[in-house]
Amino acid sequence: MNFLKIKEEELKPLILLFSIFFCIVSTSITGSSVRDAFFLINFDKSYLPVMYILIALSMAWIISIYKKLTSDKDPISIITASNFIFLIPILYLKFNLNGVFIPIFYIWIEIITVLSILQFWMLAADVFNPRQAKRLFTLIGAGGSFSGIGIGYIIKPYVTQFGPNNLLYLTIFFIFLTVYLVRKIDPFIKNNSIKNTNFDTSNNKSFFNLSPYIKYIAMMVASSAVISKIVDYQFKIMASNTFTNQDELISFFGTFYIFTGLATLIMQFFFTNFVLRYFGILLGLMILPTMLTISSASFLFTGTLTAIYLAKFSDQVFKFSINNSIQEILWLPIKVRVKKITKPLIDGTLKSSIEGLAGFFIFILTFYSFIPESKVYMLSIIILLGAIFWIYNNFRIKKGYVNSLIESIEDRDLFLDDVNFNINDSQIVKTIDIALKSKNEFKQLFALDLLWKQNLNPWAVTIKTLFKSKNYKIRRAVLELTWKKAEILSNKMLIEIIKSDDEIRPFAIACIGDRRVNDLDDILKPYLVSDSILLMASSCASILKYNPQHKKALSIVNKILDNSDHEKIIILLGFLKELGYLISDDQFIYFFQKGSRELKIECLEILEKSPRLSLVAPIIRCLSDPLIFSQTERTLFKIKKEFILKEINLLLSISNLNDKLNFGILKTLHNYDHTKAVNLNISALDNNALSLVNKVCNNLIDISKYSTFGKETIQIIDEKIYQFANQAFILHLIQNEIFNDEDALIINDYIKNDLKLLIEIILKLGTIKDPTIPIETYIRYIQSKDPRFLPLVIELIDTTFTKKNKKVTLPLIESDTDVINSLAEFFPIRKVSKEKLLLNWVKNNDQWKIIAFIHYLLLKEDGNLLSKLNWNEIDNKIFTTNLFSFSEINYINRNFLNNELLKNEEHNNMYSILEKTIILKSIDLFSQIPSHILTKIGKISSEINYDKGFEIFKKGDFGDSLFVIVKGKINIIQDHNSIAILEAGSCIGEMALLDHEPRSADALTMTDVVLLQIDQSSFYDLMAKSPDIMKQIINILTKRLRDVNQKLINAHQ
Repeated sequence: MNFLKIKEEELKPLILLFSIFFCIVSTSITGSSVRDAFFLINFDKSYLPVMYILIALSMAWIISIYKKLTSDKDPISIITASNFIFLIPILYLKFNLNGVFIPIFYIWIEIITVLSILQFWMLAADVFNPRQAKRLFTLIGAGGSFSGIGIGYIIKPYVTQFGPNNLLYLTIFFIFLTVYLVRKIDPFIKNNSIKNTNFDTSNNKSFFNLSPYIKYIAMMVASSAVISKIVDYQFKIMASNTFTNQDELISFFGTFYIFTGLATLIMQFFFTNFVLRYFGILLGLMILPTMLTISSASFLFTGTLTAIYLAKFSDQVFKFSINNSIQEILWLPIKVRVKKITKPLIDGTLKSSIEGLAGFFIFILTFYSFIPESKVYMLSIIILLGAIFWIYNNFRIKKGYVNSLIESIEDRDLFLDDVNFNINDSQIVKTIDIALKSKNEFKQLFALDLLWKQNLNPWAVTIKTLFKSKNYKIRRAVLELTWKKAEILSNKMLIEIIKSDDEIRPFAIACIGDRRVNDLDDILKPYLVSDSILLMASSCASILKYNPQHKKALSIVNKILDNSDHEKIIILLGFLKELGYLISDDQFIYFFQKGSRELKIECLEILEKSPRLSLVAPIIRCLSDPLIFSQTERTLFKIKKEFILKEINLLLSISNLNDKLNFGILKTLHNYDHTKAVNLNISALDNNALSLVNKVCNNLIDISKYSTFGKETIQIIDEKIYQFANQAFILHLIQNEIFNDEDALIINDYIKNDLKLLIEIILKLGTIKDPTIPIETYIRYIQSKDPRFLPLVIELIDTTFTKKNKKVTLPLIESDTDVINSLAEFFPIRKVSKEKLLLNWVKNNDQWKIIAFIHYLLLKEDGNLLSKLNWNEIDNKIFTTNLFSFSEINYINRNFLNNELLKNEEHNNMYSILEKTIILKSIDLFSQIPSHILTKIGKISSEINYDKGFEIFKKGDFGDSLFVIVKGKINIIQDHNSIAILEAGSCIGEMALLDHEPRSADALTMTDVVLLQIDQSSFYDLMAKSPDIMKQIINILTKRLRDVNQKLINAHQ
């Protein structure tokens, strides 16, 4: 199967899908043959156009019902149920095909055909990903062509032997066979959800608001729809007039299906790619309207069945081969967001509407004898006019396509990976070639990115030229692209680079090693003693690939691996991706335990290529780091599930398992044991850390996208929602007691953050039955506090939550509601003191809660409440990290801890980290960051004292720090003029943390001052280690940008 590019694991699902499509098309052909023959022979043919109208109207109605009924069903169930629904009327009509039942049967067969094909391609998309689809969908689609040939061939002898009415037995047989085969495909489905369909046109744009290029595409589709219906009408009228016997007419249709099936097959495999590659998109666009023009002109002048046969033949064959491929190509340059809205609108709504209008138009012309049945050839005048417009419009499409293609490349908005056909269009080749030759580096790099999964031959000359350029980034990108393509970038060219002093040498050496070029010792030997770790490492790796016993190379590799310099080890591992056997288990374990994140990633990438059962446990432990989680998952996917499950079960049995690792395991567990993943994630909802619970909710949402939760699970989740609402109620009670207490700033901030998390958790759990709901959007609606969006959230809760949970959730969401009074009837709680509320609040041993509570009580000098804390269970480490001031720690140690180590603890800072956190909360840049996260910034801030008259910085100085004024006054001077006097609580140089721009003014102290300084390098290091801080800063800056944009909009109104 190599010549067809079919992988072993793809073969069985490919054969099944090919067979299913064969059955679906066979159902359509046998049913349509009976339908057309019975209608044309036994019913008034003048009503044929009415059938077109009724089909268009019926499909619009059926699709809307279909969408509602299937929104939360899996594809197997949908197809199975649909086919049995298809079957019941056919069984009845088989024995009652007369009178009014004939047009009903006519419409029913069309509904079966459209829905079956729609369901099939959605099913195929769930079995194969876009990259597989690109290779395999043409082969699967060939099942329809083979059906046309095979079924068309047997129709005539079958009808002769058994009669035309009994042809429906074949239709029934193929419906049953479809159901049987669909059940067999179930194990190969990767995504058991078709909740997102293309029928949603609620966001459809007006046709008049579309870009000219999309309008041209719409006009082409409309022209094709009108002409296709007229040709179909002419063909059926002429066929029924020629073959007045029902059996003969069905046999004629069978013969037609043979020839069209065979021709379509030839076009798909041999002609389409040839035309696109050598003649381009314009010629491909012209074939169908040109053939229709020639054949319709012939029919206009001769009025023969042969002429209209040629027109119908052209319409069927070219439409379902080259024209379909080109239509998909035409959508390539259009932005994904626009395409998602407009493509269903044009291919669905517009096309079916135009077909219905065409039927109405034909009916008016024929029923009122403007064009009598005997002169049906006169309709070809309309076809000729339509075809001429179609051809003219194709030139506009070509121009719009080229312009859109160029624009997409310039905007870096063209993606070829998801295209379900081969990229052979000469215009795409030419446009990408122009981009590769551009002087714009970013445009060149983007063009190279586009080619990663394409056949490079059309751009071979340009790629070779780029490799000789002086731009290192371009040459490196070319080398990566052609790494295993010696026919593009030859070994000879690489060896010339290796012999030079080119900076790309190490990677050329690695490439030549991966290509297993032998006898490079003389060339690479000098590099084994090079001062460059890159040259040394790449040369060792390349030599060992063709000579695994090379002593010198092995010695160097072992020496580097045993080195304490992790940067050198990272570089070496980068070249050892296929030589993992050189690294021992102990070395891997050491790197996982002591290495940096970058070193762990290199190890994981090696183990992905060379899995080891002995290292499953340390690999699983890497799940604790969210920044390497994806790579860890990819590495684990290469190991048999039973070994991973065994280690996961051992880790989960540890009582004090690290929260981050616990969450990482919960997040990936559904890949190995679905039931256990659901149960453990639901159990994790009881965790005290709400941030972890929030992430667990995301896990459950992800799991729900692949399978539906049972009633018991949903019931448990509903109970959890009620519990979380109760938790929120208690937080509101505490907040009510201390809201105006200045000493409770950190506690209030913590409660505010917990309430925010609880609302997110409740919304996520409440909508988990329908994972297609964009719940993050609704959460942003709440966080924005925009009154325009709140009704949308309330409506969501009203339509998705249970009655009980709805009543306890809405008061938490509605801004003008007294939460405590509204929820008191649901959560009766006897009057308790503030002290008891706070003591209960810290009972769950959340370390940050304890820190906040102790800090609050110290500020209140409340020794009585401090004495009621269980000091034996409090980790004394919190008092050794400068969170508290020296005097506070002395007080706590003297009265409650009596820890000798704390007595000797040194404190050189003027402010504790908690005090710094409170100061930072007053700064706009940090005001929205939760206190427990902000302490990390507090830790990297340093205290500075300046005397009166000190110049902190001058205009034009390099800006690399932010200063927060704790005490004193600072004069901001620009061009010898004072522009601002800043006092305690103000900050200077916020943006200096985020850019390298010079200072725009002088800063001079007016009094003695105390400042907190945060330098840029420390802040960047902290953001790299703490994604939560980076996320918060991005959120704040995004909000600022939106506020500025809104002010600009308001200013121009």
